[in-house]
Amino acid sequence: MVLMQLHHRSNKKEVDTLEEDVDFIKTEFVMMKSALMDVVEKRSQMAASRSLSTWFRLLFGLAHNVEDCLMEFYLHLEKPSRAACSKQLLLPRGTIAKRMRSLRNQIKQVNTSSDHYNSAISSSGAQSQLNTGPTVVASRNVPLIGREKEKSDLIQLIYQEGEQHRVMSVYGMVGIGKTTLVRSVYESQEISTLFKQRAWVTISHPFNHHDILASLPRELDAQSYSLFGSGTQSSRRCLIILDDILYIEEWNLIQPHLPEDTSTHIIVITREASVAKHCSTTDKNIYKLEYLEDNEALELFKNKVFMGSSDIDLNDDMTIQAKLITNECDGHPLAITTIAGFLARKPKTTMEWKKLNDDLSAGSRSNPNLETISRALAPSYDDLPYHLKLCLLYICVFPKGHNIRRKRLVRRWVIEDYASNTHNMSAEQVGERYFQEFINRSIIRPLETVTHNAGSIDYCQVHSLIHDIIASKSKEENHGIVLGHSSNNQDTIRHLSIISKGKMGKDMLESSDLSHVRSVTVFGEWTSDFNLGTMRLLRVLDLEGTFGLKDHDLKKIGNLLLLKYLSLRGCVDIYHLPNGLGKLWDLQMLDVSGTSIIKLPKAVTKLKKLLYLRAGNVPNDDDTSSSKLKMSRYLSKWLQKETGDGELPQGSAKIVQLGTTSLNNEKKSDKYHKYKVLLPTFMFGRDMHGVETPDGISELDVLHTLGVVNVASRKAILDEIEKLTKLHKLGLTGINKKNSQGVLCAIAKLTLLRSLSLRAEGKPGLHGCLDHDISLLKNLHSLKLYGNLVILPTWITQLQHLVKLKLQSTQLELAFSMEVLGKLPHLAILQLWKDSFQGEEIIYHFQQGLFPSLVMLELSDQDGLKSFRFMNGALPRLQSLYVENCIHVDNNGFSGMSFLPSLKEVMLNGDYNNKFMDNLRAQLTQNQNQPVLKWAWA
Repeated sequence: MVLMQLHHRSNKKEVDTLEEDVDFIKTEFVMMKSALMDVVEKRSQMAASRSLSTWFRLLFGLAHNVEDCLMEFYLHLEKPSRAACSKQLLLPRGTIAKRMRSLRNQIKQVNTSSDHYNSAISSSGAQSQLNTGPTVVASRNVPLIGREKEKSDLIQLIYQEGEQHRVMSVYGMVGIGKTTLVRSVYESQEISTLFKQRAWVTISHPFNHHDILASLPRELDAQSYSLFGSGTQSSRRCLIILDDILYIEEWNLIQPHLPEDTSTHIIVITREASVAKHCSTTDKNIYKLEYLEDNEALELFKNKVFMGSSDIDLNDDMTIQAKLITNECDGHPLAITTIAGFLARKPKTTMEWKKLNDDLSAGSRSNPNLETISRALAPSYDDLPYHLKLCLLYICVFPKGHNIRRKRLVRRWVIEDYASNTHNMSAEQVGERYFQEFINRSIIRPLETVTHNAGSIDYCQVHSLIHDIIASKSKEENHGIVLGHSSNNQDTIRHLSIISKGKMGKDMLESSDLSHVRSVTVFGEWTSDFNLGTMRLLRVLDLEGTFGLKDHDLKKIGNLLLLKYLSLRGCVDIYHLPNGLGKLWDLQMLDVSGTSIIKLPKAVTKLKKLLYLRAGNVPNDDDTSSSKLKMSRYLSKWLQKETGDGELPQGSAKIVQLGTTSLNNEKKSDKYHKYKVLLPTFMFGRDMHGVETPDGISELDVLHTLGVVNVASRKAILDEIEKLTKLHKLGLTGINKKNSQGVLCAIAKLTLLRSLSLRAEGKPGLHGCLDHDISLLKNLHSLKLYGNLVILPTWITQLQHLVKLKLQSTQLELAFSMEVLGKLPHLAILQLWKDSFQGEEIIYHFQQGLFPSLVMLELSDQDGLKSFRFMNGALPRLQSLYVENCIHVDNNGFSGMSFLPSLKEVMLNGDYNNKFMDNLRAQLTQNQNQPVLKWAWA
């Protein structure tokens, strides 16, 4: 028995006791997790009970302590042991045994008290059931500020196909103004004229559909009783509003009793995107209400502060303070209205508004009006299921206002086991679904200004006031803290974020107990005072974008035996990974992209659980100038060390400019030959977007993502890649005519591959490299090609499931290539970057029948682009057109924009003259969808 071997110096009684303790707390840990899920679902019912909240926090903390102790115990069972050479890496076995016994006693105490608290929760829940039935709200005039366009849109939606029975849905987050908007429409002259009978019913909770069915006919009129459940057709047009349907089940109980004749229209108001979709079934009948734009937010603020007048001219100082307030509210009408209502009763001075701003920016909730906002928005958190609450709490590791990269967040959820595999979805797919759920609920919002990946959300932010709420919840439950934005008064820190704040940050670190920390995220500058060695339980070390981090700071990384996630992404001063990395057997995510690492160490091959391995250039950073700058810095530092000064030897400056051009050996001096031997080999004749991998990379047989690998670095690499049969995403560079057939043969054996990136630098590029007659993956969803391709490979027509295609520097022939690509039936996202096509003048002519599924079209840095021509019937599903730095487009470069039936937005980035913009606006005005034009320029 393992425990007997482990404790050979202990007597049998002690071993049996430890074994009993382990079995007991393992079983109880499973039970505690289930109990936590049950309690969290009822948390809103017991929010007013201080004792119940305290009990929950104790249970929550105890569950974490049990998990920590089990993880440390399992480290002792490893064979061979990673800590054999250093006992300091592990907590002593005797200490663990004592903790086990203590935890067992604590669990027994919790179990003793659980019956009492479960009864209290049930009683609290029963009391909440005493609420009355649905409240029928009488019509009343509600002023609508800042929503004039939304009102017009909704009225137009109701008028469409006016004689056809339809269910429309309006959804958005709590307090966004759904009810106010719909009521304004409901009471408008147009709607009251169109519908002779109208009913507005607000759904109360707990839900009672019998009361609702009884109230609806009375709201219409007594003669309409026969409409409900009888199938009788009505001759009078009828509009029914169902406000605040929370669940699909509620709709399913009501819907069979609603009239279905063509004269009846129904509008469902809900917080949930899933409910809206279920009720309305078609996208055109679903309307999502977003936050107010800046101007509308300021208009609403002034209207409420000055009691109905928004025409007040504020002085410059008051305007600044007003905008700061509305910015803090993030365009949320309820928050703006509450704060403005408070200020309406105060002196209207700059100092008074500044005082409130200071409270807002500090996250202060001492002001009762700010507490009112928190309570009003609390359902955004309280109504979430348990798994989403955990994910939302975890977002607090990112400071307020921080731009969060989607993949970074989702993969951290996966590593923390907040998103797990299901029978038909991977853990990452589940995490992506959670992310979309938060978008649908308007808890997080996409940032278009930093989105480079058309068709998906690259970055997001948490609504400012929602961040305040979840930060408060996180502190309350000892979940996490951001040092640098707030002081630390927590007993236990499990998720730690550090914002460099000089001595204040140093003092906070020194005074904090970091022994229970599970994740560390650093923003800004690395501090040498930060000691990772005290964090035995650390699972996530996220240093993405941290500057000042050096190789020696990672020297003891191998001591973090439980580490699962390590990101050094963008840390440009990291040149090598330590050999101690090989001790991190649990590591699942390693991201060193955007660093100065050009070769991965042999230690990487020991990481058998690795799922994601990213290296080379940061994805989407395709400007080689950044790589050249990195290389120049690398050379300068190395040569300065070797020669004693910062000057390069004669002829070596050519390397700094290099790209992929090999040096002429005849021009090298003897002194420089020394540098050729010592300098990294990839500087000679290879590109700078990938890394060299060590022998044995094929041993990482569970890899999901690998890139960017330089296949020109060694011959055996292709034989190893083809053995990585679980790869879903692969990025390769260094492709040439000698290795190209091997590249395609290796790729063809990766049957699970869904995303592929192929790159070759220099004039030869990919020309003649992808023409081999070989059966490639027919299930590929995403393909990126970088380099001088000239002619599309014939096998691209086999990619019938391709959804996304990106081209850069491919120098293709325009007309033929667009015809071939236009026949791909499922292509939804097309990104055409610099030098995608040949020619000094490029004219895109989109004809009917091509690109039937295209939703997003992105064109970037195309100097020769002159015009777009859209024929009638072309691109029937195109929703977004993104044009960046294509400043040579003719003044009348857009034609046929009115023919695009699904177009929703046109995004421009760059300098364009007034005549061009006027022409584009005129085109969009003629489009029946009234697409939005967004323009950003330097």
